[in-house]
Amino acid sequence: MLKKANRTVMNMGLAALLVPAALTFSTTSASANDGGAAPAPVQEKVTPSVPQQQATTTNQKVIVNVSALNIRQGASFSSPVVGTATQGQEFAILKEANGLVEIAPNKWISKSSSYVTIASGKPSASQVKGVSTSTPSTSTASTSAAQETITPAPAPTTSTASGSTVNVARSLVGSPYQWAGNTPSGFDCSGFIAYVFNHSGHSISRTSVANYWNMATKISSPQPGDLVFFQNTYTSGPSHMGIYIGNGQMIHAGSHGVAVADLDVSYYQDHFLGYGRF
Repeated sequence: MLKKANRTVMNMGLAALLVPAALTFSTTSASANDGGAAPAPVQEKVTPSVPQQQATTTNQKVIVNVSALNIRQGASFSSPVVGTATQGQEFAILKEANGLVEIAPNKWISKSSSYVTIASGKPSASQVKGVSTSTPSTSTASTSAAQETITPAPAPTTSTASGSTVNVARSLVGSPYQWAGNTPSGFDCSGFIAYVFNHSGHSISRTSVANYWNMATKISSPQPGDLVFFQNTYTSGPSHMGIYIGNGQMIHAGSHGVAVADLDVSYYQDHFLGYGRF
């Protein structure tokens, strides 16, 4: 009996040692107030959200004022024509560059006031129309800033040629300055003159301001489209020029890019040389 009892006690002791080790666990969780360690957070793989593309980068719209206006593939008047916009159409302006505005991805139109109106706000829902992507025939498609309308322009006269020159010059306002540049991606003053006149019914070579001064017929009463010359600016002699647009103003490629300037500013008065006409 004693041996049996001892064996029973030994078995009970062994059970007491084994059972807690197998069953030990906590039924309570640590909280922010119990002083215990907070459980490790579960790591979840989060897929980054893709930001939605912003519809416009400006809060402006463009309204077409002519019967047909070229839509170009890029921000250049030398880019291929890929369609037409018609009178009354309104488009949100996505971007502006080189005298054009982007109205849809890879679709640009002239921002010249001769063809469109720029206004604040978004297009009226009732007036928004789809953009045609049909390519105009080569006989009517324009390839220059001066003829962005599809309707053929009349034969140039003195007045229409001057008006066209001013229109081309206005369409390039905002183009950046670039030394020796002669494209909408960058102009200097004489490169700007060469580009504008060669895109408005004239044919002139790119040369220096001094040579343009010698080429021009000197006049005393300028008309829009004539030339304004200045001297002794960054160098001696004829050294800067612009295109007269009326009301005592000119458009020129200055150090801050193509812009409209008032001729009564003291700097221009001090360096004024004269007016000329090609």
